[in-house]
Amino acid sequence: MLRRCLIVLMMLLIGYAAKAAHHHLKLNGVNIGQLLSPDPDPTGDFQNLTIPIKRAGNLIIVEAQIDTLEGNFVLDTGAPYLVLNATYFRDLPKISERDCGGINGHSTSFTTVVHNFSLGFDLHYDKLTADVTDLSAIENSRKIKILGLLGTRMFSKLAITVDLFKNVLYIHKLGKDGEINPGELPYQKASLTTPFKLLNDVIFLKAEINGKSNWFAFDSGAESNLLDYHVSDKILKVMQVINKSKLTGVGETTFEVIYARFDKLTIGGYDFPNNRIVISNLEAIGRVYDYTVDGILGYDFYSRGIFTINFVKKEFSMYIYLNQPEK
Repeated sequence: MLRRCLIVLMMLLIGYAAKAAHHHLKLNGVNIGQLLSPDPDPTGDFQNLTIPIKRAGNLIIVEAQIDTLEGNFVLDTGAPYLVLNATYFRDLPKISERDCGGINGHSTSFTTVVHNFSLGFDLHYDKLTADVTDLSAIENSRKIKILGLLGTRMFSKLAITVDLFKNVLYIHKLGKDGEINPGELPYQKASLTTPFKLLNDVIFLKAEINGKSNWFAFDSGAESNLLDYHVSDKILKVMQVINKSKLTGVGETTFEVIYARFDKLTIGGYDFPNNRIVISNLEAIGRVYDYTVDGILGYDFYSRGIFTINFVKKEFSMYIYLNQPEK
């Protein structure tokens, strides 16, 4: 359990470290985010694009291509935009550079612009802002070559549906009303539909744990649900603690990680029973977000069904498998 918690927290901090670049880094007194023009909309002759999913542990992996280099990318809604692995992209032109840190130490990252990015045969991006950082911890933990992370801003004019039981990612073009053609969804009716907040390119869903309401970041790159210590003080008494571990972070700082289960998680009026969660200090992630993070919804949540994210209407929908196939 200790190793699993360490991997989860390492991946979260690696995935979120890139968020700090455009919000905090300045060049000659000017915020870098103000220097970069918005990425152009993607192009492609499709209405509903179907892309196979591969799995690396609980990570969602799809194949994409940058110029002539093709390989594995993690679908990561915890990342704000495209994040590239420095192992393969360290020679790209640097717009800005900075030091960033996580629980495993410090590394150097930089912002760049990439051209000719393709996802599947039909979805193309002529220019994308990207961060280049060290993703070796993800590769080493999952024993798979990872070129980068696909973040939320890449799909800002689209909707996506993830079906883990058929291992398929659907990318939907939307009508003028922002709706998905119902015939393009792999289910007839969603079990729940709820609005979400998009804050600094991060999806926040309102969730209740045993009646206590909080805002949770939705992260398809998180291999577990997580809850912040400060929130857990109020509701830990209704949870069953399974395990406790100590982790050592940057500067030899030691912090506790608690693994627990609880009865009821409510989202969009739907009650999810028998939930698991990792309780830890999410303060570092909150600083990167510029928002307090009560918790994170990851694989333990979204693996229960097929989920759809409509980025234009800012709606999250999910079809729940009542008798879930074995994953």
